[in-house]
Amino acid sequence: MSILSSLLCLVAAAGIYAALPHPSAPSGAVRPISQPPLIVFDLIGFSLGIAFFSLAIIGMSAATGGLALAALLALLPACASLIFFAVAVRHETSWVRFFGNGFEFTQFGLRVRVLYEELKKVEVRLWQASGWVAWFQATIGSLGRKSAVLLNGAQSTNTLVFTRQDGAKFTISSELLPDLQRILIGMDRAGAELPEGISEWQRKKIRKRRERMYGGPPDQEPETEQLDVARIAALIEHARRRTS
Repeated sequence: MSILSSLLCLVAAAGIYAALPHPSAPSGAVRPISQPPLIVFDLIGFSLGIAFFSLAIIGMSAATGGLALAALLALLPACASLIFFAVAVRHETSWVRFFGNGFEFTQFGLRVRVLYEELKKVEVRLWQASGWVAWFQATIGSLGRKSAVLLNGAQSTNTLVFTRQDGAKFTISSELLPDLQRILIGMDRAGAELPEGISEWQRKKIRKRRERMYGGPPDQEPETEQLDVARIAALIEHARRRTS
């Protein structure tokens, strides 16, 4: 019966895995790059889980003494399978997309909408790391609640770091963005400061293109004193015409 029950559990696990929903990213969204493909993470997770969970459960139920303790220790590599499943879920449910007035960052299915006018500052940073560190950061992402990371997995990448007024940070590899200039134009149009780290020539180029696309900045309204002087002059002229 144990063999039959194990086979039924495997069939049920395969059926549940096949029936799991796979969320589709909205149009224009940028997703993290998975190296290796997600199916590899799933296979590693299933291999560790099936092998070591079975060994731990059967060993603790059938053995005694030192063998039972060794079977208990098998739970440690078995729990590592949960990490691989978490990585796969993170890549399936994380992305970022930009709008004209801000961006939306989604991580593990949790979405936050950030307007450009809510930003405290935006920086351009060169992010460098060794091969394993770069892979880990791009694969695992961020662990804090006020930090969201979307990197391309390269050892050296130029990143845009958006810092909101409450201290939350959103770090995105600029190489992943399909139209970085359009994003900068949207920031300039919203009145947000352009990122620190870009040259003055690039700032002028962005503003010129924004003026060609949306027109120049609105003319400043006359000051209050000038309006008062104009009203008084008009009243005097009107009174003089009535008396003449």
